[in-house]
Amino acid sequence: MDRVTGPFDGYHVASSASELSGRYLGFAKVCCKRPASFWLATLCEEPGCCAHLCGGGLFDTAEAALASAELMARNHIRGRSGATLETVPARNDREPADAQLA
Repeated sequence: MDRVTGPFDGYHVASSASELSGRYLGFAKVCCKRPASFWLATLCEEPGCCAHLCGGGLFDTAEAALASAELMARNHIRGRSGATLETVPARNDREPADAQLA
């Protein structure tokens, strides 16, 4: 499962969720230009412009993994120094993905 969202402060976020032993891990790429998909997103060579990030852990659903990766990417865009575990809200794998972004 993958999707592209944005722009957020001029950047697009391409995210993907991969299944690992029945759970899901999210990944995100912060891009200067809107990519067609996560898999076609390329990181430019301009320093500090783009990033490739991993979500905040394993989740029960692909949607929750995407939400986590997108949150990490948006925090990266806001802070430009990367997201830390303190910026990711505590998660309950049983909550809907939208509740994790609240």
